[in-house]
Amino acid sequence: MLQKHWSPITFTLLWLVLVATAVLTRPALPVDETRYLAVAWEMWLRGDFIVPHLNGETYSHKPPLLFWIMNLGWAVFGVNDWWPPMVAPLFALACLFLTRAMAQKLWPEEKLIADLSPIILLGAVFWTIFTTVTMFDMLVAACTLWGLLGLLMVWRDGDQKGWWFLTLAIGVGVLAKGPVILLQILPIALLLPLWDVERRIENRKKWYRNILLSVLGGAVIALAWAVPAGILGGEEYRDAIFWGQTAGRVVKSFAHARPWWWYLAVIGPLLLPWVIWPILWKAAWQGGKNLLGQAQVRFCILWFVPIFFAFSLISGKQLHYLLPIFPAFAFMLARLLVKEDTKVSRVGRIVPAGFVIILGLAVLVAPYLGIKKFPTWALELPTYWMALPILCGLYVVTQKLKTQCGAILSLTSMMTALVVAIHLVMAPYLGAAFDLKDMSLKIKDMQDEGYDVAFMAKYHGTFQFLGRLEKPIAELSTTRGHNLNEWLAAHPKSKVITLWKQAAPDHVAVEYVQNFRNNNFIIFDVEKLNGAHELLNRRGKAK
Repeated sequence: MLQKHWSPITFTLLWLVLVATAVLTRPALPVDETRYLAVAWEMWLRGDFIVPHLNGETYSHKPPLLFWIMNLGWAVFGVNDWWPPMVAPLFALACLFLTRAMAQKLWPEEKLIADLSPIILLGAVFWTIFTTVTMFDMLVAACTLWGLLGLLMVWRDGDQKGWWFLTLAIGVGVLAKGPVILLQILPIALLLPLWDVERRIENRKKWYRNILLSVLGGAVIALAWAVPAGILGGEEYRDAIFWGQTAGRVVKSFAHARPWWWYLAVIGPLLLPWVIWPILWKAAWQGGKNLLGQAQVRFCILWFVPIFFAFSLISGKQLHYLLPIFPAFAFMLARLLVKEDTKVSRVGRIVPAGFVIILGLAVLVAPYLGIKKFPTWALELPTYWMALPILCGLYVVTQKLKTQCGAILSLTSMMTALVVAIHLVMAPYLGAAFDLKDMSLKIKDMQDEGYDVAFMAKYHGTFQFLGRLEKPIAELSTTRGHNLNEWLAAHPKSKVITLWKQAAPDHVAVEYVQNFRNNNFIIFDVEKLNGAHELLNRRGKAK
């Protein structure tokens, strides 16, 4: 029987454990997280909250909402390292609360679904991992759920306040990551006749008119930033924020291009452990067909499938693009379990728990197997932390449960323990291979001493926030010799950063060496090079 009820405190505590572990053990990861920190830091330095900048140039790749919130936290708490990695996770927590609120609107008579849905969502390994990562997509997910909650408020109760929710969600969503918010919200809104089987919305012309008004209202919110930003940022920046980024990703992605079937190939692992839980498949087999006629189930299917299909057709694909539609899966699983009231089975729990136990044991003993292909750093990891998910997995298998609610919470806790353990196991490697704080502070000292600093190849702002740099770093070409020679001639008192695949040379000009992903960042003193500029081009291809 499924009778137990939980308060939001349950998933909030699990979220807190995840996020605290990530903030305490993981440095800001290049190039994405350090780049977003750099943009927020330059916004703070300039006091320019309209046009984002990166390394002295306008930054048009993303709208400013994430950077605004980082700056808001700094204004309250002072500039610090702990607030920025909290921003996206806070939106992830908001998603859990919004998921619960949506379930209450979809199934007001089944309070248990509202309790189960956020727990199931947090238990999906894909969501669990990305809860801790600084990405724009968790902001988009929160705006999507906010907007869809508004639609359900209108559909369920006729609450016209829902249209304001939708309007604000669209406007804020555009400020989070651009017009992609429309792709997340509009399909299910426009497909009303296919899921409103009870015809709760009698005046559908009014429904579509209000959708149009909400889109226009959201556009006004977004344009309140975009218009002045376009004017102040110049023609190139204006073209980029109004057209270039969205069109580039839809028509022919300039990054992350993958075949149309890629999402189909990866969706299974993203749904672990639920996708290998026999109870889910049993519930789907026994009652799935009977649920297809329900408006709520159709809502979830028509929310997930069209967007999944649309993203499959778009050339640029990243796993985190799917985050906003994952609550639909959580709703479906919760509904299936509540509908079928499946029998509590220890055997059914063996499959997902056994998977985690075997994975944990494999990682735990891997350094002691004498595998020659293992990198040296992998042999030194504290794999004993994998005992956490192993013990959780054993508990899931051996505990005596009276309800499936207990099994769901146990499986989610097990996945939380797995992600926590992964952070703890990888912490030494991430600190050694990705933490560039010391090098960034060294660069800051060099700039303060009057040195000009340059970077060989494209620079993504990696050192700006970590070192609290107040000056840009020049980019030097690795293929056009005249670019390098001209800059060196014009800046005799300078340092040049390059990334070598091989070990640093034994040369007096080598000022500083920092390991990075088994490569080496090297800072050369230009004056001490004494004309040996070929050292700056001997970096090889980085791993």
